[in-house]
Amino acid sequence: MPSAKSSPASDNQDAKRPKRIADQVADQILEKIADGIFLPGDRLPGERQLAESMKVSRVSVRAALQKLKTRGYLRAVQGGGTEILSSTGIDMDTAMTDLVRDSINNLRDLQEIRCTLETWAARRAAINASDEDIKLLRLAFRQAHDPRRAAKYRADDDHRLHMMIGRATGSIIYYHVMKMLHDVLQAALTEIRFNSMSGPSFDRMVQDHHRDIIEAIAARDPDAAEKAMSNHLQAVLDFFKTASDKQAT
Repeated sequence: MPSAKSSPASDNQDAKRPKRIADQVADQILEKIADGIFLPGDRLPGERQLAESMKVSRVSVRAALQKLKTRGYLRAVQGGGTEILSSTGIDMDTAMTDLVRDSINNLRDLQEIRCTLETWAARRAAINASDEDIKLLRLAFRQAHDPRRAAKYRADDDHRLHMMIGRATGSIIYYHVMKMLHDVLQAALTEIRFNSMSGPSFDRMVQDHHRDIIEAIAARDPDAAEKAMSNHLQAVLDFFKTASDKQAT
């Protein structure tokens, strides 16, 4: 009686079977993300442009994008388009965001973790930042601290400036890690800038610190950039500790 078990020859044939076009397109997009051509937060080119550049049909591109959305690499953007989430396909657990939003102690823990990550980033940015990176950092600073800008944008602007520092490091790994934490950091910054520590004196302190960080990066001074970022995040952490002590009493 013939065995139902597949032969080595058939296994080899399966291994050599070419991937579907949509799978090949998905692999190419992932390669561009891994190589830093597409970064988290970037919008992908439109379906037509992707199809033309890869010499495939729009149907194949659409299927590839849907596959990557399902796996957590991409997401649809309101108003049209597709945004890159991360190179890992991991979407951060909303429960973690809730933990940060609901507890001053959890906010403090996240801030301590940021101190470790972002002081490294400031130092690396001072070494690797291009002239264009510095130009964009200064532009982000002016936008974040424009007195005419509505207060509701504070958290978004703050987060964008810190992400620009991350981009200036030249480290794809660091940028992806920070982008994976996007929702958690956004919740933390919203809590910081609107609830726990809102007020003119805090805003002035943040503005001064941001200026010191960016000017140290622009001066290509790694030690000063690291120190400026450490001073900034430690000052915010001190505010957290004060708020936490008040909450406990």
